[in-house]
Amino acid sequence: MRKSGWYIIMTMVMALLVTGCNGFTLSLPNEEYDQENTELAYLKIFPAEAEIKVNQSKAFEVKAYNSDSKLIAMDVSKIKWSARWTTCISCIEWTLTPTQGSATTIFTPTNPEKTGKYIVFANYGGTEGKWADADVYVN
Repeated sequence: MRKSGWYIIMTMVMALLVTGCNGFTLSLPNEEYDQENTELAYLKIFPAEAEIKVNQSKAFEVKAYNSDSKLIAMDVSKIKWSARWTTCISCIEWTLTPTQGSATTIFTPTNPEKTGKYIVFANYGGTEGKWADADVYVN
């Protein structure tokens, strides 16, 4: 075996000795659903901010959290999506698919003359329910 091969093996052995058997395991955030506290406190849309071009699509996902900031399950039939262009609230210059019944949606701005800031909204439970939004910058 060449000298460089030994260096690699020795480096790996030393790293394993220093870090133990769990050595290179990454710690990921706990995204399991809380089964005990299932009362909805707030929603979050992921990503919360995006930058895209006209006719480019971006997927968004809404997640529900309890008062302990733990993920809780949702009834997707209660989710509705909407969007608006901040310069003209009544203008419809995008495609949003689907608009309800899904934890995810795809936003596509369609008018090259309507660039700037858009807001994608998720609602859970109607007018009296919870809302979340994400900023989308279209250029």
